[in-house]
Amino acid sequence: MMSLIEVQTSEIVKKQIGYKWKSYTGVFTSLVVIQLLGLLFSLNGSGSMGSGRTGYDVNITYYTADIVVGFTIFWGFLTAFLLTTKAYREDDFAFVTNRKTSTLSTIAFLFVLCVIGALTALLSSFALKLFAYFILPGDEMLLTQGVGNGSAWFLGMLATILILFLFSSLGYLAGMIVQLNKMLVIILPVVVIGLMILLYRGGFPVQVYFFEFFFEESNAWLFTLKTLAATTIFYALAVLVSNRLEVKQ
Repeated sequence: MMSLIEVQTSEIVKKQIGYKWKSYTGVFTSLVVIQLLGLLFSLNGSGSMGSGRTGYDVNITYYTADIVVGFTIFWGFLTAFLLTTKAYREDDFAFVTNRKTSTLSTIAFLFVLCVIGALTALLSSFALKLFAYFILPGDEMLLTQGVGNGSAWFLGMLATILILFLFSSLGYLAGMIVQLNKMLVIILPVVVIGLMILLYRGGFPVQVYFFEFFFEESNAWLFTLKTLAATTIFYALAVLVSNRLEVKQ
């Protein structure tokens, strides 16, 4: 009997993912728009350096997908936040009868979106270099450097997926908290930003520690463990809030 229930749950989740894939086409449109904006901002370069000697000056501008990835992270956070709104949540109940399958399908769908977002963000670096090649003046030379090897590109892809999934879990948690009371959409950011400022002035810059904890980790396995653990915690908290929301309703 338990086996039958598990199969049914997995099938419902699978159908829900398919439904979201077909119905929420707006998230893909917004991804294209946000990454095009990232490409536009990236045309000024992600960094630069220069040196000069008698008779000539050398200015070097780096073109990478870092800005596009940053924009995509913001998109992942915002998309997860929007999927917690009442309109999206009520759509689920055309197919499911409990909060568990709805939440599982939404998290799985967000993971799929993160994979797509990470892939397109990294591939945008090739488009960026192509744009830079055509917009640079004729007397300037563009040198391109690949990722080195397939394993390096794979690690970069994995890291981008994990970061996107981490921020999507933050967005999902924030969205669920806001659903408890609409006033929290104003109060929550004020409280979070206010606490960060107070902690920073008190000698505990939590935002700096947050980024150092995740983004300055050089060990790939430890980075994966950190991001997956944090993502799991954030989604688990979102599920607890979701259960509270269901009781309230």
